[in-house]
Amino acid sequence: MKFHSDLFGWEYVWRNFADEKNGKVLTDSGEDEGKLISLSVPLEDTSLKVVYSPESRYGKKGASNTVLVCYPPSDDFAFSIFQEKGHHKIGKAMGMQDLQIQDALFDGKFMIQGTDPQKIQELFLDVQMRELILLQPPTLLHIETKAAQTYPKLRIPENANAIVYHYDGVMDKLHHLQNAYDIVFSVLQQLGAIGAISGVTASGAPEAEEAEVQTTSKRLRSPLLDR
Repeated sequence: MKFHSDLFGWEYVWRNFADEKNGKVLTDSGEDEGKLISLSVPLEDTSLKVVYSPESRYGKKGASNTVLVCYPPSDDFAFSIFQEKGHHKIGKAMGMQDLQIQDALFDGKFMIQGTDPQKIQELFLDVQMRELILLQPPTLLHIETKAAQTYPKLRIPENANAIVYHYDGVMDKLHHLQNAYDIVFSVLQQLGAIGAISGVTASGAPEAEEAEVQTTSKRLRSPLLDR
């Protein structure tokens, strides 16, 4: 990791991060010196890629960011968590969903919603994942079930879901980018552990004659995502 690499602006940091991870930078001109549009880095021990996309906020490029990784789902399970604000109390009083995972700090910080409360409990059993999310709280962390339509420029397969981490704020430190990487990777591992990824059972064992996806200690792989 290059010393003091975070002193030269967010674009320099992003390029440095891509270099360290053997990733690729996409620019508006296609040339190295062009304006950075996005970058993609390989996900550790898998054939998948984590994609980082800077966005404009209040006229400032890079002041909001999206980080995602896509995967083939086994069912329609989806969830979203976002930081709880004062106005959400009114929503909850009117029946707005806010699932509890029996972690006072986490439950007090985030609104948690999902299609399957039991799977939500299983998903967030991982203490390390909760700690990663608390370390760099997302504006929104969710599963996008229509990823191909939502992110058409990324050429995501029609039947793939995406784990999407949104962060409103400049990610101009290497640890910002690494934290986002760790969060989406951790969620992906947990989805595999609860059987939410096609080809993986809840026990973590690959299903017979299914898509080639494996979890954690094995290679996460799928023809849909091997691009």
